[in-house]
Amino acid sequence: MAVPRLLQLAQDLEWLGCELEHYGHLHAKEGFPEAGPTWHAFLEKQRGVLVTADKLERELKHAVTFNPTALLGVDYPLEAALEAIATLLDAVEDIKRSALFVVHELPGKVRAFTRMVDSYLRAVGSVGR
Repeated sequence: MAVPRLLQLAQDLEWLGCELEHYGHLHAKEGFPEAGPTWHAFLEKQRGVLVTADKLERELKHAVTFNPTALLGVDYPLEAALEAIATLLDAVEDIKRSALFVVHELPGKVRAFTRMVDSYLRAVGSVGR
């Protein structure tokens, strides 16, 4: 079974978030210069995290706005689906803030987010068990 777009984006975000944190450490070891290869790589990874988080946010909102039936599994009530989407959207917002202000917290947050997406997709039947 193909990986659903939402899960693929979550996995991409996890990878980028961990890379961003890594480049943050490298940049700190260099004494935080405002130029140089690690600074530019850090900014590039930061943009990647923010762009991917925006894509995830659009994907989640699109699912709610344009196709609420896709949110529903066989026995998955609409209220629970909307609550799960709201929780995921909150997590995306938190990841975006971390990418800008507290990069060292990103690895744990992006890993937890990927697990949340996987759990949600399993609950609605979008991922094979």
